[in-house]
Amino acid sequence: MTLTIEVRSKSGKNNELYQSLQALLVTMRQEKGCMSCRVSQDMEDGEVYVLSSDWDTEASFGGYVKSVGGIALLGAINMLGQSTRIQVGSGAKWEGAEALKKIWRSSQ
Repeated sequence: MTLTIEVRSKSGKNNELYQSLQALLVTMRQEKGCMSCRVSQDMEDGEVYVLSSDWDTEASFGGYVKSVGGIALLGAINMLGQSTRIQVGSGAKWEGAEALKKIWRSSQ
């Protein structure tokens, strides 16, 4: 399962968002089922970051979301992000940040 999260930073929070996402990659890579993850900055719009991660199953990502690292990811997005789009699966429809919260609630 591929999960893509696109986050536009709040004004003045660009570097803080990037540093937070980079720091969270360390714990994400250690999670069971995480096959790869990376953060990139949009070259045309420097306030947009894309977190891409590949998981062996949706349940593995659900486990990460309810971990300390996953809660920190949700917190960073909420505190430092102006807008967020989520894509679960390659070629899937883009959804709002509520999709991440739905995954979090379903894995409780």
